[in-house]
Amino acid sequence: MPGDRSVYVYDPMDEPLDWLRERGVSVTLGAPEFSTGQMRPKVPEDALIEAARGNTALMGASGTRITRRVMEAMPELRYISKLGIGCEVIDLKAATDHGIRVTNTPVRGEVALVAEHTIALMLGLLKKVNVYANGWVRGGGWKDPQHMSGSLRDATVGIVGFGHIGRAVAQRLQGWGARVLVSDVRLVTDISGVVQVDLETLLRTADVVTLHTPGLPAGTRPLLDTERLALLKPTAVLVNTARGNLIDTGALTDRLRRGLLAGAGLDVYDPEPPDQQHPLLGLPNVLLTPHAAAWNRPLRKEMAMLAFENLLTMFDGGVPDSLVNREVLEASR
Repeated sequence: MPGDRSVYVYDPMDEPLDWLRERGVSVTLGAPEFSTGQMRPKVPEDALIEAARGNTALMGASGTRITRRVMEAMPELRYISKLGIGCEVIDLKAATDHGIRVTNTPVRGEVALVAEHTIALMLGLLKKVNVYANGWVRGGGWKDPQHMSGSLRDATVGIVGFGHIGRAVAQRLQGWGARVLVSDVRLVTDISGVVQVDLETLLRTADVVTLHTPGLPAGTRPLLDTERLALLKPTAVLVNTARGNLIDTGALTDRLRRGLLAGAGLDVYDPEPPDQQHPLLGLPNVLLTPHAAAWNRPLRKEMAMLAFENLLTMFDGGVPDSLVNREVLEASR
């Protein structure tokens, strides 16, 4: 049976797990140690419970949902070291209820990369890169009066969610001549050059809308459902580098197909990867990338090492800076 310093690793970490083994951690690997770039199906609850039972920790990215049922079936589970920022695949309330500490890896490099990718998708749509890419020119195409390029200058950019990445996008837009609106559940007072509005006002007003809120729990209504998508101007473009389930994909596809939205730049989908027969993939007014905003080798190393350090700190009785459910500390007193 695994001991008190034991971890089940359910996703590739892209760094040798010997770092943990050399520090007295018993590691059970339930996935390839290094990523292939191919999407892996999420591990079912029963399979995770069977494979991980007896371990005091779990570590991975988004390869499975760690639900209340999983936690109840693993009474020895004390720690979850999550790779990446988003924790929507983990039932944080259940973790707190069971005294399980959850950490993530909000490394600065990820914030910068996703912010850069967001602006690349904005510019790609505005400059019609989705139309005028290699295939267009190779096929003899040239400038088309139906596809004039746009600009961020004098555009209104709406940022939905003003955490680390949303702020990084706003900072990078300074100097471009864009007006920046933000919508967030918290009051924004500590950054200049932005105007905070409610979500509906932002959607009605913005020329570019970009999403940076956490993903939603399974079964939750999308943030941009049919009604909210209908608020967007027909000339607007929508960018999503956050989580796929924030948008009603069917409603988005319908609006793009009918010309009720100028374009969409997507790096995330629900589910992932998208069905290759999905009509969204065949539309000319989309710019699609394969959840690659943070697909960067130095970043993967940095994130993995922070996940390792978080786990070791917890095993040693410490509290990592990136503890997500800090209320668990109060509950344990």
